[in-house]
Amino acid sequence: MGTTTDLTMQQVQHVAALARLALTDEEMIAIGKDLQAILHHVDKLSEVDVTGVKPLTSPHSHCSRLHDDMAEPPLAAKTVLDLAPATEGDFIAVPKVLTGGGDA
Repeated sequence: MGTTTDLTMQQVQHVAALARLALTDEEMIAIGKDLQAILHHVDKLSEVDVTGVKPLTSPHSHCSRLHDDMAEPPLAAKTVLDLAPATEGDFIAVPKVLTGGGDA
């Protein structure tokens, strides 16, 4: 038997705030119903008998690498710069993402 209790509107609002969602009251009610259905579904998993089932880290028994890792010489700086979308002299140019707060 499941242990999930009904979600309150406060809990739904909290989840929406964590997800940074601005929802109308109607959307909040609909999302609340969806979340409740998901929780009830997940709760049903506790009813599954897993006696003797070993935990898995992956359902696949093979390794997903396509080839053996092999050390190779690095690309030449000119090759890397030729592949870059923008350069400034001998450097790859990137857009500024931080403002203020330092001399770096």
